[in-house]
Amino acid sequence: MQSANIHSAVPLPDHRARPQLFAGFWRRVAAWFIDVLILGAVQSMLVLFSGTWLLVPWALLGGGHGDAMARTFDAGLQPVGIVLAWLYFALCEASRWQATPGKLALGLQVTDEYGNRVGFGRASGRFFGKFVSAFVFCIGFLLAGWTARKQALHDLMAGCCVVRGHGLAAWQGERDTSTASENAWTATHDQPMAPGMPGWAIALLVLGVCVFLALPFAGILAAIAIPAYQSYTLRAEVAQGIELTKRPRALIAEYIGQRGALPDSNDALGLPAPEAIHARYVGSVRVAGGKVIVTYGNQANPLLRGGHVVISPVGNAARLQWHCSSPDIREDYLPEGCR
Repeated sequence: MQSANIHSAVPLPDHRARPQLFAGFWRRVAAWFIDVLILGAVQSMLVLFSGTWLLVPWALLGGGHGDAMARTFDAGLQPVGIVLAWLYFALCEASRWQATPGKLALGLQVTDEYGNRVGFGRASGRFFGKFVSAFVFCIGFLLAGWTARKQALHDLMAGCCVVRGHGLAAWQGERDTSTASENAWTATHDQPMAPGMPGWAIALLVLGVCVFLALPFAGILAAIAIPAYQSYTLRAEVAQGIELTKRPRALIAEYIGQRGALPDSNDALGLPAPEAIHARYVGSVRVAGGKVIVTYGNQANPLLRGGHVVISPVGNAARLQWHCSSPDIREDYLPEGCR
């Protein structure tokens, strides 16, 4: 292949003139499958680690959990995913490879309309142009099957082409040869070429690899992440009940300090009826024998519904402490202070 430092001022020919130069639609789809597989794996690891580093400490610190918080977390990850995809495509296509790993695996390269290496700015423009290709009902991507140089809409916008590496090397070599060399190429070109694997077959092959490799990998990640996330959500629901005991505990401490005895009901502390103290995951908060008993219900997870957390006073009024336990909720679903 011609050195990447040599800048060409000769535009690439039409697809009809050099049918082996440009990447066809299905070959590009196959490269996209490979890149999606790689990006998906990276983003899955990102979600797994960010969930461990952010959500679990949030739960341990007593932060609540709900649809709004989950949507906020997902919304926060979306820009990160876009930036990750942008850097993946732009840096790879502007590198000496001139291709992402998916394109590299299929022998494809991204060039400008003269066959030259593109810079990071043009590669970035090509990436963000894909949003325009998608917004027009994805017709922008289908243009790669119809245009003269097999360019999609985002290729046309950025002035780029997706070529086959060996076809580009052949065209660059022939472009600089003498007329005799050009005639020799014409004779060679007229000979029948060995048929290669069609693009649609490559796409099906890559899809099969995705199914048989990506799904087990995703299953392993799910086997690790789902139980961890479920434990986190259950601990967050339990933490909501413990949060509701703050006022009863303060009143119990005051009651013990004033009377030297334990209150036996909500009414003794001037609290509402147990069922009137509730929340999304909590059905009631009841005071009995100086203990605060939280019963989970409403929208609580079935693993918690009907379960209890008991907060018991320990010590005297001067050094009052609280002991947290549960008679019917698994220990690993309880916050650290209740284990």
